[in-house]
Amino acid sequence: MLAAVDVATGRATTWVNKTRKADDFVTFMDRVVGEYPKRRLCVVMDNLNTHKGTLAQAWLEAHPEVTFHYTPTHASWVNLAECFFSILTRQGLQQSVHRSNQQLVRFLKDFVKQYNKNCGPYVWSKGPEKLKRIIELTHASQNQKHTQ
Repeated sequence: MLAAVDVATGRATTWVNKTRKADDFVTFMDRVVGEYPKRRLCVVMDNLNTHKGTLAQAWLEAHPEVTFHYTPTHASWVNLAECFFSILTRQGLQQSVHRSNQQLVRFLKDFVKQYNKNCGPYVWSKGPEKLKRIIELTHASQNQKHTQ
């Protein structure tokens, strides 16, 4: 499943797919942009290679209204899609059993539909100071690796 979460509403845009390749990612991003026509989008995501590769960069060049912002290591809580996946896991997948791929896909789509009915704006419990400290520690760790 690929997911994007709107910080203002909490609404999840998702796509259940068998693979997670670069072309799947840009197809999903086309869907996300379609959900927010003629709007500036700032997309926060992890550093997965499919998010940063040549296909993603070409897609970004073709969509100047979109910018990608990558989360620092150990700051997955900044990425709302990761928060959504945590909710999906705790409130859905841990309590369910699926006997086929079709059952799993149906469950995921139903969960998202229900989630979107009850969601609300997202409020971080960790402030910007926490993120700044994580970034500083990450940079210090990376600099230490380069000097060794």
